[in-house]
Amino acid sequence: MFISPAQQMRTVPSLSIPGRQFEIGRLHSAWELCQGGRGGVVTLHGPVGVGRTELLDAFSEFADADGAQVLMAAGSPLERDFPLGIVRQLFQSPHLAPEIVDKAARLIENGVAAGPTPHWSSPEGGEGGSRVRPTPQVLHGLSTLLLDFARETPLLLAVDDRQDADIQSLEFLLYLARRIRNARVLTVLCSRENMTPQEPFFDVDLAGQPHHERIRLSLFGPEVIADLMSARLGEETARRHAGAVHELTGGNPLLVRAVVDDQEPGPARTDLVVGENYRRGVMHCLHRIDAFALRVARGVAALGRPADPALLAELLLLTNDSPPRALYLLHAAGLFRDGSFRHPSGAGDLLAAMRPAELAALHRRAADLLRTAGASAELIAEQVRAAEGQVRAPWAADGAPPSAANSEVPQVAGSAGELRPPDPVIQCVPWLPESGPDATGPSPRRQRTSLRHLFWHGQVDEGFVALQRYEAQYPGDLAARSRLRDWVRYWYPTLLPPTGPGPDPELGIPDGESPSGGTRATPPDGMRVLTALLGGLPARDAVTQAEQVLRESRLGETPVRSLTAALTALLYADQADRAARWCAAVTNRPGHGQDATHDALLAALTAEAALRQGDVRTAEEYARAAFQQIDPDRWGVGVGFPLATMIAARTALDRHEDAARYLAMPVPGAMLRTPAGLHYRYARAGHHLAVGDAEAALVDYQECGEAMARWGLDHLPGLVPWRIGAARAQLALGRPGAARALTDRQLRDLGPGRPRILGMTLRTRAAAAESAERTPLLERAVQALEISGDQFELSAALGELSAAHGALGDPAQARTAERRARHLSRVSGTAPERPGDDELSEAERRVAELAACGLTNREIGQKLFITVSTVEQHLTKVYRKLGVRRRMELSHLLEIRRGLAG
Repeated sequence: MFISPAQQMRTVPSLSIPGRQFEIGRLHSAWELCQGGRGGVVTLHGPVGVGRTELLDAFSEFADADGAQVLMAAGSPLERDFPLGIVRQLFQSPHLAPEIVDKAARLIENGVAAGPTPHWSSPEGGEGGSRVRPTPQVLHGLSTLLLDFARETPLLLAVDDRQDADIQSLEFLLYLARRIRNARVLTVLCSRENMTPQEPFFDVDLAGQPHHERIRLSLFGPEVIADLMSARLGEETARRHAGAVHELTGGNPLLVRAVVDDQEPGPARTDLVVGENYRRGVMHCLHRIDAFALRVARGVAALGRPADPALLAELLLLTNDSPPRALYLLHAAGLFRDGSFRHPSGAGDLLAAMRPAELAALHRRAADLLRTAGASAELIAEQVRAAEGQVRAPWAADGAPPSAANSEVPQVAGSAGELRPPDPVIQCVPWLPESGPDATGPSPRRQRTSLRHLFWHGQVDEGFVALQRYEAQYPGDLAARSRLRDWVRYWYPTLLPPTGPGPDPELGIPDGESPSGGTRATPPDGMRVLTALLGGLPARDAVTQAEQVLRESRLGETPVRSLTAALTALLYADQADRAARWCAAVTNRPGHGQDATHDALLAALTAEAALRQGDVRTAEEYARAAFQQIDPDRWGVGVGFPLATMIAARTALDRHEDAARYLAMPVPGAMLRTPAGLHYRYARAGHHLAVGDAEAALVDYQECGEAMARWGLDHLPGLVPWRIGAARAQLALGRPGAARALTDRQLRDLGPGRPRILGMTLRTRAAAAESAERTPLLERAVQALEISGDQFELSAALGELSAAHGALGDPAQARTAERRARHLSRVSGTAPERPGDDELSEAERRVAELAACGLTNREIGQKLFITVSTVEQHLTKVYRKLGVRRRMELSHLLEIRRGLAG
């Protein structure tokens, strides 16, 4: 809409807010156009604390006094998943006629259905899957109600915190926006700037409407601040301190008013008080600005000075593009200046709100990063002193990460299934990510959630007591009790009596039967499959059942723990390729992305599946994403999973100092009593072995084996193949006989259907064998690893096979294996992509691509106008350069090369 400069700059006497004359003028002009029959949409946006709500409320009161019907609503993160929540608020106005309210209520209740996601909610602009959407009837019916009403009375729709609105209401607002250009309807939307907009393409679509206007509320300048201070504190105080207040607040209206409130009225003071109101205002802004921006602010506060964004990303486990965007928001809101807090109280208050153990870990990690970056000894010592000044972590006796010296004390069950309480562990109780304070209540479901919360955060003693209390209170709730016991039995294998692949013996009810003896419809449960696999269910059967769970599950209906347990069962059954495919399938289902806990667990499992397929870069990326969704301290004992994957990935990439920093992060001591602790120990052992500390590695590997034996899990090398690691440590210590004994035992107990473990074992056995035995063992290892899909292990096996062929005087075979190893190391992300003698010429590339598409040699010759003999010569060179043997391999390898090329 066109608004003259004179209209924009005029002050409306009946609507006046200090410092907002320009914005008020534009709103007033839009309202005059609306009264004349030209509707529009105005978006008020800006940083946190800028006064959007104040302006919207004032304008709504003005419009109401001017004869308009004002319908108001506000978004909330808690109601983002409530379909048409904003629309419901708009139609709940007490001033609307009862018949309109009733019609709207009927339309809303019957007006949502599953349908394709709107194009503007998908970053690619395509169909984003299926989700609950308002039907065409409800969109048309609701908009007709408003448009008919606006023929009699001008209408203002005022929506605050639009960034937290549900997607169905946004779709309605867009539908209405396209139809109000010639109606007396004005829609004003307020939105706060943030890093991660929920529906960014809503703004793109809205910006395309010719009657849409975007107004950004700016921070106050010194002149406006002087006017505000003069009205409250007098002209002399305003003249003396307006500049200092601007420096202190950046012109953020909320902070400016807070500083003014901190000053005592009366004679002009020579000093400016920075008091409780200002400090509370800073905390208010920081906790509303954006979750990632808050984390970056904590990182800057811990460092005590501005920091390079790359350093902040590494310190806070964020992607490299997150800190620059977070710093923009912090500066735009007036909270930061030149990369740090405008006043030190902001940093101090932010750190004071952190748990001491978490803060100590942050300072230790900062010290390590600064040391690696070559910072001065003074800066490093400052961080070390800050870490030492914090209270010790509640889960560690000496404030340091657990080691072999503080491994778990296993708990046992008494006779007849009697539970014996474990020793007390820790006393910290942060909230489980998928629950909250309201999860503790009288209902059985809430009691189970609270109980899981205790175990999740290592409070085993309290959890045990709660479990006994729950089972005594609800003895007939057999199905829920069985699922709960499966969950506890997985996380703490020695706490409950062991069970085999069948139902829980304590419950006494076979699967599929009811207490009365009839058949019951038991829904598939992933945790039941996982515990059955741990109890001895054959891996092939576990895979079948886990995939059944995943096929029949629905996001939002199936518990997250059932899905993740089914995926974990696939990993432990040595089916990482299947696990990766199912992780992707679950991630792409409608409803994904609405729960941080679910997203974090899926990211961690995707990372581990990628690591077991040798895709190290992807593993690192998803492990980092798991920590982005949930802070490390909120992962509880489960932190061992993504932490182990990250440590293993950094070790595979030869980034050993990075791996050591992750190992320095504090973890709950109770974690070592869980499968997550096994993963953590195994990754720690791999790091020790990579940096030349084979003795420490062997200790960790052996402790993994001892724990698995105590827990009755030694039949499941897919959990952690500790014997392979121990054999490699023995080789590093010059003990090939001990290595052979370990690998021979692994081969004897392995059983069918575990190609990755088989390949790793054969590769390690070859390293302990005499020269003449190595080549056939490595060839068998390569065949098994090709089936498994582990590119990293396959690359290493091919490299060793190349050396074995060379030692036997077969240079041609050695070159072939070495070329394949180089290619696979680039595919796995453990070696850089660089040109060399194995690069294809343009003619060879064209022939290779056509062959990969399935064309015969004659068809290729006809297409490229060359002879069949020339085609054969080119293919011979292609096979030699790429180290492949047949066209199927050629097709796969060229696809990978195209992916690497971007």
